[in-house]
Amino acid sequence: MSWLGVLGRHATKFLAASVFLALALPDLASLMRPLLAPSVWGILVLAMLRTDWQVFGGHLKNPHRIVASLAWLLLACPLAIWLTLKALGLDLDGVGGALVLMVTAPPLMSTPALALIIGLDSALALVVMLAAMFFAPLVLPVMILGLLGLEIELSLWEFAGRLIFVVGSALLAALVLRRWKHFPPVAAVSRNANGLVVILMLIFAIAIMDGVTTRLLAEPLYVAALLALSFIVQALLQTLTALGFLWLGRRAAFTVGFLAGNRNMGLLLVVLPAGLHPDIALYFAMAQFPIYILPALLKPLYGRLLPVK
Repeated sequence: MSWLGVLGRHATKFLAASVFLALALPDLASLMRPLLAPSVWGILVLAMLRTDWQVFGGHLKNPHRIVASLAWLLLACPLAIWLTLKALGLDLDGVGGALVLMVTAPPLMSTPALALIIGLDSALALVVMLAAMFFAPLVLPVMILGLLGLEIELSLWEFAGRLIFVVGSALLAALVLRRWKHFPPVAAVSRNANGLVVILMLIFAIAIMDGVTTRLLAEPLYVAALLALSFIVQALLQTLTALGFLWLGRRAAFTVGFLAGNRNMGLLLVVLPAGLHPDIALYFAMAQFPIYILPALLKPLYGRLLPVK
């Protein structure tokens, strides 16, 4: 077995370790920053390469799943978090603002690949993620401005153009590779694809941890509190969403829950104005820990709760 195959076979364990490795390598963060966007793009290409397009098409024929998921992910979650914080009288500038911002973002581009690794419905994850990315240019500015009074630095058309380019180019690359006569079968690619996902997510983790180690050494208790909060929020989002979507069946419900908890905070860092509260970037970095660690804990749980495909 190749070293990529070894990484892929133990993908969830390596992912959990990689986020701590990223924290231990602060000097690499600034060097890796230019690779943040390419790493996300590569993960999306891998997800599309391995997608069962017949299953993908089947989800498109049942749009009620997609519409319900989008309404929950892009509208209900941000409103619920915002109303909860307002009712508790909590500040919306720092960590409170970070919580609202996090759930306004579409799901991570890596969620279809991660869903496949942990035994969820990767085709459903891909179609909902792509649909959320499609509507993000319309919904994100309204939600961010309406709930927090922040204006994004990119125009609607610039934002939409960036998203369309990222998703469209990834789809084109996947289609070209699939049609290339020398490209190995999808089943053979899958054996190494999980290992590639681990490497690309390590690159992303290193890039987003820029400045976090310094803050950790200066304020260890505060950073630890934000870390604990990120796990609690992630667990609540996944659990409550899965319970609310059980009418779709267990696998679909857990998949939508997984999407609800794993949001594309890197995208927000690109489009939000400069001069944001420093705790927002810090919380976004801490929120990577449950993204990287929870799949290792959830995979055996899903293996017991879900029927074998």
